[in-house]
Amino acid sequence: MTSSLDSNTLAVGERRFGRLVGDVARVGGGDVVLERTIDGIVLEVTWSSPDDGPVPRWFRVEVDVLDLVEESNRGTPKTFDGVPRLLQFGDRRGFVTLIGCRKAGYSTRSGGPGSGRIRVQRAVFGGREKCDYTAAVALRTTVSHLRNWVGASAWTTYESSETGLEYRRELSEDVELGRWGGVDILLRPQARVAEREERDLIELRTDLLVETRARAPIPWERHLRPHSALRDLLVVSGWHAEVGAIHSVQHPGDAYMYRDGDERMFWRPVISSQEETALRPKRRHHLVTYDDLGPDGLRCWFGIWARLQRVIDPIVSSINMRNTTPVALLAQVGPGVEALGYELSRRDGLSRKKAGGINLANRLARIVTEVGDVLPFDGADWATRLVSAYNGIKHANRDMPNLLDVLNAERECVLVVRAWCSLQLGVDRAVLRERIRQDAQSHPWVLD
Repeated sequence: MTSSLDSNTLAVGERRFGRLVGDVARVGGGDVVLERTIDGIVLEVTWSSPDDGPVPRWFRVEVDVLDLVEESNRGTPKTFDGVPRLLQFGDRRGFVTLIGCRKAGYSTRSGGPGSGRIRVQRAVFGGREKCDYTAAVALRTTVSHLRNWVGASAWTTYESSETGLEYRRELSEDVELGRWGGVDILLRPQARVAEREERDLIELRTDLLVETRARAPIPWERHLRPHSALRDLLVVSGWHAEVGAIHSVQHPGDAYMYRDGDERMFWRPVISSQEETALRPKRRHHLVTYDDLGPDGLRCWFGIWARLQRVIDPIVSSINMRNTTPVALLAQVGPGVEALGYELSRRDGLSRKKAGGINLANRLARIVTEVGDVLPFDGADWATRLVSAYNGIKHANRDMPNLLDVLNAERECVLVVRAWCSLQLGVDRAVLRERIRQDAQSHPWVLD
């Protein structure tokens, strides 16, 4: 038998009928529908007339500009607050906090009933009415392929005389990454049993949760910085699109007091409106392995990631631009390579003004001195080709370069930054040279 706690979920294609929780003067008292589609989470609200409580005012139903002017002249202008960013939904299956709510359109008859749609960024299942879940004291996410990269496990296989094989729940040790950005960071393995009724199978799975904990509730965005840094590290290392998903949150106002006096906060499940999945590559060679780094190396990466966002972000973001033109790709990654050359000049002791005045060719030459010996192509030739291609797409008075050359220049830029990051993390140069040789980006694009 399924408990109400277990049923407090929202699968894609599911609709739940209930009411908004809270002060009627703030959220109204009508029925609402919470739905999750492939396009996200949507809350549908209805009203009987434009004067039916606060909900019609969220959508500015039947507001006339002349009426507003007239009311303003009388010194009593109408106010329209819009959709509250946080709403709370309830039905017989439980309580759901809706975060990041925004208006998504409405329909109505003049002076009569209407309905509106509210898009929801995130939903927190369970919890308590008075908890403001826009801030959390702890947050957990999953990052695609992080578990495999770290090598975490939650199940061990034993030979059994009765069943042949026996599976026992044995978790790998937690990985403590210390405090960074105002939160304590922990990698925590978790065992999970997934049943597939249509195939009569039980799957034993291992998740690796990235857990961040603050001393007081802070916005989710601050919690998510270490999670984003780990995702970007996997992209830099393996050059495959990775995604993160929020798993659960804790709030200090949502706790249970046990008989022995011990108070524990609940972990509340979370879903996001736009949840992506990362395809598992058939094969992938990492430039950086967890054995290279360990916890100390991951802490080092957090520092690099924070300092060099203008280098890393353009490169990592380009991996999601697969359906665009070669020119757009090079325009995306080029600033990242320029920023790396600038940062190296600053590291050499140049002032901001002098480092900013160095031209592209000299910036690239400075990068080559750092990574040239591990690249699968001649560094000086790369710098010459990139200057020609990059300036060709930037300046309209120059001839447009060959698009195949542009595409290869973009590929080489990405590989150069990935190689530089790997060296900064302490990967042995000889080892890195061999790993790059096996990397797909070491092979040029050619016309078939």
